[in-house]
Amino acid sequence: MFIYIKQLNSPGTNEIQLDVSPLDTIQEIKSRLAQQLNIPVNQQKLVLKGKPLHDGSICDYQISDGSKLHLMVSSQTTPVKSTNNAFTNELRLLASKWIENPNEREAFVIAFQTEMKNTVDRLSLDDIEKLCADRLNQTV
Repeated sequence: MFIYIKQLNSPGTNEIQLDVSPLDTIQEIKSRLAQQLNIPVNQQKLVLKGKPLHDGSICDYQISDGSKLHLMVSSQTTPVKSTNNAFTNELRLLASKWIENPNEREAFVIAFQTEMKNTVDRLSLDDIEKLCADRLNQTV
């Protein structure tokens, strides 16, 4: 079957047609795109109907013949860096109550930030819209 890949943040690029099997994994598709487009796998984010595709196979996501995926390319290749904002400072303060070793404490903060970023990255536009609507409908 054939699927189509459209690179979102690269104006003027055409759709790419890939011949795939329902058992192909998302990682295999990214590897093929890396070879074809010269874009490292770790900079690729595939999206179907607003939802990011992570691990799994094409059939896991109900991708069918003629489906169109969107490819977003990230120029960021470095891990999440610790920032000195109020949230991070509060997180460090909380961690200091439970973790004595400063290196372990900082590792916890970085791991927490990374997990939080990964969780936010998995949100679809529908998820974000629902969160905003729920927040706006709350009475203070």
